Amino acid sequence: MRAYNPRIAPIWKTPSSMPATNVASPPRWWGGGTLLASNGEVAACDITLRLAQLDTDAITITGRLFEAMLAPKGSYLLVGNSNERITIGQHEGLALYLNGTDLPEDVYQTCDATHVYEECERRLEGIGMLNSHWQGPRETALYMYGESFEDMHAAIRPLLERYPLCRQCRVERIA
Repeated sequence: MRAYNPRIAPIWKTPSSMPATNVASPPRWWGGGTLLASNGEVAACDITLRLAQLDTDAITITGRLFEAMLAPKGSYLLVGNSNERITIGQHEGLALYLNGTDLPEDVYQTCDATHVYEECERRLEGIGMLNSHWQGPRETALYMYGESFEDMHAAIRPLLERYPLCRQCRVERIA
């Protein structure tokens, strides 16, 4: 079985990131891959699992496990050699891209991306979570997932408007 889930860094696609379950035969991690955009950013990833038993209950439970891990809209399962996609994922995604090259030098010397990360986590409490990040040659992306893109954007907007490191940032809907 393969599960597809966008914008998760390879280091975070590990068995330890799966929630605990009371399933008699939980899925075994088998492998996966990461599709990168031309700039090196994660475009999508897949996770391959082996199930002790491939039946409707096992597929349903596996889908629920991924949804508990905040599988975003657009995620799906492929079972066996079938090309049939089983849609999973209810969460919307927001990517915040911090400009890493075009701001005045004093902004980079006095501001900290860790502060932005921690503030986003705090502001998303109860409506979403910061799930992953990517650092590229010109910008840093923070990937957030929750029930509503609009609610998450509204929650972080005051930070984006006031914190100097957030000047010239961009926000994209990613799920």
